This record gives sequence, C-alpha cells and structure tokens, in this order.
Amino acid sequence: MIKSSLIIDKTEVVAENGLVTAMHPLAAEAGIEILQQGGNAVDAAVAAAFAVGVVEPFMSGLGGAAYIIAHQAASGRTITVDGCVEVPQNAHEAMFELLDPSLKGAGVYGWRATKDNAAETGYRSAVVPGAVAAYSKLHEMQGSMPLEQVMAPAIRLAAEGFVPNWYVFAQCAASMERLSQFPETMAVFFRADGTPIPFPVSHDTSISPNHERLVQSDLARTLQLIAGQGPAVFYQGEIGRTIARYISNHGGLITEADLAGYQVQIREPLQVDYRGKRMAMIAINSGGPTVAEMFNLLEGFNLAGTGHNSATHLHLVAEAQRLAFSDRFAHLGDPAFAAIPLEGLQSKAYAAARRSHIDPQGGPTLEPVGDPWPFQPGVSPPGTPPANGGDSSGQHTTHLTVIDRERNMVSLTASLGQLFGSGVMVPGTGVTLNNGMMWFDPEPGHVNSIGPGKRALHAGTPALVFDEQGPLLAVGSPGGRKVLTAVQQIIHNIVDFGLGMQAAISAPRIHCEAGPVYMDSRLPTAVIEAMQHRGHEVVVREEHFLSSYFGRPNGILVDHNAGVLRGGVEPYRVSTAIGY
Repeated sequence: MIKSSLIIDKTEVVAENGLVTAMHPLAAEAGIEILQQGGNAVDAAVAAAFAVGVVEPFMSGLGGAAYIIAHQAASGRTITVDGCVEVPQNAHEAMFELLDPSLKGAGVYGWRATKDNAAETGYRSAVVPGAVAAYSKLHEMQGSMPLEQVMAPAIRLAAEGFVPNWYVFAQCAASMERLSQFPETMAVFFRADGTPIPFPVSHDTSISPNHERLVQSDLARTLQLIAGQGPAVFYQGEIGRTIARYISNHGGLITEADLAGYQVQIREPLQVDYRGKRMAMIAINSGGPTVAEMFNLLEGFNLAGTGHNSATHLHLVAEAQRLAFSDRFAHLGDPAFAAIPLEGLQSKAYAAARRSHIDPQGGPTLEPVGDPWPFQPGVSPPGTPPANGGDSSGQHTTHLTVIDRERNMVSLTASLGQLFGSGVMVPGTGVTLNNGMMWFDPEPGHVNSIGPGKRALHAGTPALVFDEQGPLLAVGSPGGRKVLTAVQQIIHNIVDFGLGMQAAISAPRIHCEAGPVYMDSRLPTAVIEAMQHRGHEVVVREEHFLSSYFGRPNGILVDHNAGVLRGGVEPYRVSTAIGY
C-alpha cells in the first residue's frame, strides 16, 4: 500500500558574521540584536536566554536551571557552567508520602507517585534555582557588554509584552487545569476568564495591529533589578527574600540561606575524540558521559560504509545507545554523594570491551550492565553499584546556540522541569519556580534519592565540536533522555555522513534505552522491517507539532571552506535561526 505523506522542513540559514538559533523567534532576535550592537557570542547567548524565559515562560526562566558550554576563540579556552537546581537544606529523602508501588511510573521519570503529586506540583516541589547565577557568571567571565545592555531586550519584551504565537497558546492551554490552583500564575498568563490569550491569524501588524499582548510587568522589574545589581539581588537581596518568605509561608522548603548559599559550578569540559574531531560536553550530572560512551563504542565501526539510516547503521547506533544507557542507569549520579566511575565510563579501553558484545550482523545484545571500575584509575569500586532510573531536563526545556564573527561559541540548555515548573509564581516578582523535586527519586535509599544540597542528574547535553581548523559545531536539544540520542545522531550525521546543519537535524532519528527501539515513522518501511527481522522490538513514532519523540534540537555549523555559518532548527515548531 502506498499513501501520501506530509513533508515538513525548514531552510538552512547561512550567515557570515554571526548566527543565533533559539526555540522562539523573539529570543533569536534578542541574540542577533546584541551581536549587531557589537556583543560577542556570550553576550548574545545571555540576552537570548533571558529573553526566551520571557517569551517561552513555560519552558525556562529565572526560577529554573541552566547548563552551558562556551568556547572563547581568543584564549582557546572552553568552560562549562553548571546552573543545576539544588535541593534545599531542610529536605530529606522521606519527605514525600509515597503512593502504592503499583503506581510506579506515574511520575514523569518513572519514580514512585507521591500523594497530591507533591513532588511535581506546588510549593514543596520547588528547589533552589540556578539559571540566574549561570547566566550572570558566564557573562562575568566572557561577556564584553554591560549586563544592562545585554538584558535590555528581555526587559523590553516583559514590560511591553509580546503577541503569543500558536505554540505559546497551545502550551498555555495544555496547562490550564494544572495552573488553576495558582491564582498568581493564572493572572499573568491567562485572561480574566481563565482562557489563554489567543494567537493572531497573522503576525503582520497591519492585519492585527491591536492584538492582545502578554505583558509581565513584575518580571520586567525583577529583570531590571538583576541588570542593575547583578545576581546578588536574586540570591541575597530583595528578590531572594521575597521568594523565600512566600515559599515558607506556603509550606515549601526554600530558605534565604539556601538561596544565599547557591554556587554555580565552573568546570573544564568532558572531551572525547571521534574520527579526528574533538567533542566537548558537560562532565558532571549531565548527558555528556553517556554520549561520550556512545561515540567511543561506535568509533570501532565503519558507519559511513553502512549507508546513512540503513538497517545496519541504525542497528549499530541502537546497540551503542542501549549499552551506554544501561551504564548510565547503573553508575551515574551526583559524585558529591556517591562514588561514580566517570573516567572508567569514558575510557576507550572500556568501550572496546563493551563493543565486543555488539554484532554488526546480529540483533540486540543481552549483555547486562558493564563494569567500568577496572578502567577507573586509582579508585576502588563501591560495595553496591548505584541504581538510577531518571534524568532531568525533560521535553519541557529550551535550547539555544550562538556563534559569532570571531567563532566564539555557546551552547545553552535551560529548563523549569515540567510546563511552568511547579506552577508557582512568586507574587510581585514574576518568577515562576521550577519543580526540581521531580528530578529526584522520592523513594529513600537510592543514589538519586532526595538529599540536602544534592544536584540532579540531568539529560542536558549542550555540545561543542572542534576539528583541525578550530570551532566546527554548536548543538543541543530539549527532550528528556532523547536529548542524548538526538545530539549523538546529529553529530554522526555531520561527521560520518557529511550532512549539512539543517539536513542533519531534519533527518529521521531513532532512540533506544534498555528496551524497544523507537523509530521515526519517516524511515523507510523496509528499514523498519529489517530492524524487526534482526530481533529488535520496534515502536514507530510519528512526530508532530506538539510531540517530542526524538528531541527538538538546534545548532550551528562552521563551514570553513565557504567562510560562513550554517544554522539549523527542528522543523515542527517555531524554532528559528537568524544570522547576519
């Protein structure tokens, strides 16, 4: 049977001087505005990050988390900025009442369900946010413009408002029931009758000159305070005191001391060599170690010789994903609270041992979790390996990338957790708080159980790639664990198969953890059937405008030969690349 199919794609943006990709066009415009004023990639990324929290308030914001990797061309230095959320000091691992174990999986990440969904919605689900600290620290270290100038686009968007597009309308509509218990939040994002602000038929202002705008006056004031006084006003000053007092009065855990004690973490990146390219990612509590293991596993196979998205190619990719995820679930967590074999997991020798279990002509491996401890220099394994079942940075997340004229690069992922985070907006501040407790196991006794000061294992994988000529690629994605496989396959598409930036993002992908292989419905039927014949359990998913089955990536590629930048974005939603 043959039937017609809908083909959806976007054009690749080509620019010489600078390029920004973001998941809302107004955020990309904010970044380009700063580049055209003479700012560098860090200035533009920080501008876009603050702006996207205004125009995509359900995905990220001042009350959330941020994970960043940045490269400074002049010094050659690459740093990672970890603005992960942190559990308040008054929290404990048994703080939530657990429901019947048969309801396991009711939570977003498969944890035990909690009474009243308290770990995912409301005041006790909120933990200490890190985004403001992360953006400010990155700007302090590598920015070139005053913070007031960098934040001006975000302040303007909050104060003057913006016309919601269809995607903002859809996400607000999807959150109406959940947010109805929080009047302060409803008052900002919805009409007086409780309905979302409708989107116009056209964004041509001559057609809809007086269309309703989403104005966030309190947020504009908070942004103005941060622009003038820096992050101290948020963590040790007026805004922090307001947040702590409001949360405490409603049974939450965040205190003034928690906010004042928050420290953003600056580290060297995890780096992995693959086919003459060097990839850099966040090393701790991220998707980085798992993606590095995938590349190390696949390095031993001639992927280019298998044919792009052939059954053999996808079989090898699926098995590398399967083995790397099984190691992730068994061994990764916050290294401040458990022994983690990071060097062992990233070892080429360990990957070679694991690779021997992959049969290029066969089916799925039944090999259990690997043992990286013999490959971990100078460390003895713990008595009991940790067990992990969840990652943070779910599909309700945003990502942006920037590369400028000097080829400084930034890849930035930010999140509130679920849509609108906890649902709680702190009156007078415009700050919507995360629901970071959802990223921890509410059941005591596990490596990712709740603990004071603990940081979540998140799936965020903002990545940079370099070749012998220097900066090559900045890429990342939202999408929960699909982030890891999206980033991995996009890099493969470019490095192994020579695809361009937009083509590498638009190409159909797969996703495999420990069970089925999820395959994009756009893949040829013959390839899907061949995977099934190999013994894979296959689940076919058809991506659509509101789904995130395979992540929602965006990125920028440096074309050394042409001397230009090439921007690509996921084709289904309002993600936009803008260059000049």
